[in-house]
Amino acid sequence: MAHFPITSTRVRSPRVRIPNDERITLNLGGKSAYATLRRLSLTGGLVDFPAPLDVTLAEVALTTTAGPVKALVEFMPAPKKNSPTSRPFRFIAIDDNDYQRLHSTLKLMLKQGFSA
Repeated sequence: MAHFPITSTRVRSPRVRIPNDERITLNLGGKSAYATLRRLSLTGGLVDFPAPLDVTLAEVALTTTAGPVKALVEFMPAPKKNSPTSRPFRFIAIDDNDYQRLHSTLKLMLKQGFSA
């Protein structure tokens, strides 16, 4: 069953910084693109594209210590302070098993001191 993350405006989901140049794959309606994952939380994250990319929705696939995670994400406008190739995203839909793998990975990373 799909999981639709619900954000609370009172409690911010803990963010972790990604220590390596972790590559994620994006499915853009039959085309593949790649980005480097910089930040991650249960509600979304931040990626760097090799070049500016005009994309709003995509399926992403990333490899975590708990296994692969696939989800549907929405890309937000690039913040002015970041480069035009950096794009924040939020999870729109994620399978329950993928959500559990993401949660386990983030919990482990926070324990190891990778908080953002």
